[in-house]
Amino acid sequence: MLLAGLAMSATSLLAGETLQVKLVPDRGVLVRNRPQEVIVRIDLSAIAEKRKPHRTPLNLAVVLDKSGSMAGAKLEKTKQAALQLVDRLAPDDVFSLIVFSDHAEVLVSAQKAANKDALREKIESILADGSTALYAGVKKGADQIGEYLSSKRINRVILLSDGLANIGPSSPRDLRRLGGDLSEKGISVTTIGVGDDYNEDLMAGLAEASDANYYYVKDTEKLPEIFAKELGEMISVAARDVKIEIICPDGVKPMGFIGRTETFSGQHCTVNLSQFTGGQNRYLLLRCVADGEQREVARVNVNYTDEFDNGRAQSASGTVRVEFSDDMAASEKSVNGAVVAQKEIMLAAVAKDAAMAEADAGNYKKAATILSVQNAALGRAYAAAPAAVQSQMRDETKNLESFETRISGGGYDSGSRKVMQSQSYNSRNSK
Repeated sequence: MLLAGLAMSATSLLAGETLQVKLVPDRGVLVRNRPQEVIVRIDLSAIAEKRKPHRTPLNLAVVLDKSGSMAGAKLEKTKQAALQLVDRLAPDDVFSLIVFSDHAEVLVSAQKAANKDALREKIESILADGSTALYAGVKKGADQIGEYLSSKRINRVILLSDGLANIGPSSPRDLRRLGGDLSEKGISVTTIGVGDDYNEDLMAGLAEASDANYYYVKDTEKLPEIFAKELGEMISVAARDVKIEIICPDGVKPMGFIGRTETFSGQHCTVNLSQFTGGQNRYLLLRCVADGEQREVARVNVNYTDEFDNGRAQSASGTVRVEFSDDMAASEKSVNGAVVAQKEIMLAAVAKDAAMAEADAGNYKKAATILSVQNAALGRAYAAAPAAVQSQMRDETKNLESFETRISGGGYDSGSRKVMQSQSYNSRNSK
C-alpha cells in the first residue's frame, strides 16, 4: 500500500499502521545564500501491538564456541541458556546447532523443533576442547539456515564465543564481509561475546553488517537472560526487511549519516534495517549541506514487510523541506533542541570509537582529549534539549567522564574497551 507523501519541516509518514516514520530537520529556517549544514533526523518507530494475528516462524541456527577456554561455568551457562531457548520454540520453528573448536561441526542439522528431548540431549552432550574456528562455525550456521531459508521466516544465527578466532579467516574485515553477504540473503547474525578475551571489533562488525544485536557479557549468569531476550525479540517482530531510500536534490550535498557507514552514490543512498519489534524506536541522522535556496532537503521512501498485517508489503514516501530568511535570529530561533541533542549523543559514540583507536595506539592523552571535547559539546546542547533527552545526555556525560578518567589514569584495559565499544555499538545502531 502506497501512502501519499507529505512535505513540511517535520513530516509524519504513516506507513500502513505498523511502522511510523517522521522526518525532522535540526532547524526549519536557513540563512539565505549561505552554504549550511542540515541534520535531518529520520525517526522510525513500530507500534506496540498487544497481540499479533500470527507469530512468524523462526529459522534459527545457534553457533556455540566449545574451545578449551569455554570449559567450566561458561559452557554450563551457555548450555543452560540454549536449553531454555529450545523449550520456548514452537513446533513449526526450525532449529539447528553448530559447535566449533578446531573445526566446526553440525550437531543438530536444520529441522523443525518437534522432538525437543533429542535437541536437549545434543546440547547436554557438548564438551569443551580445542581452538577457535569461529568463521567456519558461522558459515556452517548460515548453511543450515539456507536449508529452510524463506522470506516467510525470521532467519537468524546466534553466535556465542569467548575467544579470539585463530583458525581460518579471523579479521574484523573478513567477518564483516561475511555478515554483509548473509544480510543480502536475508540472514542476520546476533553475536554474544563472553569475558574479556574475545575480539570485540570482530564480533560487533559481524553483527552490525547484518543489522543484528551484539552483546558483551562479563557475567555468564546473564546468558540465559540474553538468549531469552533475543528469542523474545524474534517472536515479536512487527516489521522487517525495512529499506529506507534517501534522495537529495541538486543543490543539496549529502554527507552521509552520523555514526553509520552507508555512503551515497551521487545523490542517492539506501539503508537496510533487518527488523523492528513492537514498540521499538530507531533513528538515523542524515548530514547534508544546503547551498543556495533549495527548500527541499531530502526525499525519503520507506518499504517494509508488515508482520502485523500478515506479511503484507507496505511503503510510504515523504519530503523534508526548510525555509530561507535573511534574518539570522529567525534561523537560530528555528533550531530543534531535541535533534541537536540527539546529534551530540550520536557524536559521543563516534568519539568513543576515535578515542579507542588513539588509546590502542598508545596515544592516551589524545584519546582523553577527544572524550573531553565531546563531553563539552553535550553540555552546550543540554539546556535546549527536552527532559527525556536530557536524561540520556546525563548518562552519556557520566560515561564519557568515566572513560576519560580511566584512559588518563592508566586504567584502559580489555574490559573497559569492551564496555566502551558496546556502548558505541548500541548508540550508533539505536539498540
